[in-house]
Amino acid sequence: MSQSRIQLQIDTSKEVRNRAKAVAYSQGMSLTELVLKALATVGDKELKQLIEKDLQERSGRGRPQQFKSS
Repeated sequence: MSQSRIQLQIDTSKEVRNRAKAVAYSQGMSLTELVLKALATVGDKELKQLIEKDLQERSGRGRPQQFKSS
């Protein structure tokens, strides 16, 4: 059974979001990956381990695909 996913929202300006997306994509990652990797650097061992595990198990980039059965 797959683990449920939740969303984390950040209140920021459109300019900050757009620049963060540009930085993330220039490094070959999604904005979510960039934010998670930044959170992993705050110095908390448990948080870092959880994020590393989450990134390994995370599905591919973009919106999840919904397959319709025929």
